[in-house]
Amino acid sequence: MIELDQETWIYLTIIAVFLAYFLWSSRRAKNIKKQRKNRNFRKRYMERKKENESDSLVK
Repeated sequence: MIELDQETWIYLTIIAVFLAYFLWSSRRAKNIKKQRKNRNFRKRYMERKKENESDSLVK
């Protein structure tokens, strides 16, 4: 097996931590973007529904 000194292990640990944070952050950002998109869709849907209801009441 490869023998690594303490300094190399520290560097590898730092790299692994940054990589894990980057993956976690990108997945979280993707979920937030998806939630925002769905919220905007529901908002537009409700606005259209209210307009259709008001139009049907006027007629």
